[in-house]
Amino acid sequence: MSQKEIFLKEVVDQVGEKIGDEATSKKVEAFAKHGPLFLFFEILRLRKEIERLKANQIESE
Repeated sequence: MSQKEIFLKEVVDQVGEKIGDEATSKKVEAFAKHGPLFLFFEILRLRKEIERLKANQIESE
């Protein structure tokens, strides 16, 4: 079993139930291919999501 397969199995075991096995395996594959670039775009996506959640919270108050 390669390191990539071991990593994928560990990640799917830990978070697969919460976001789905297929989505998790796609994210792990993208990370394995692109490494730091993948993480950069994930951080940008999470920042946008945080901004959206903050805006929704302010509107609801």
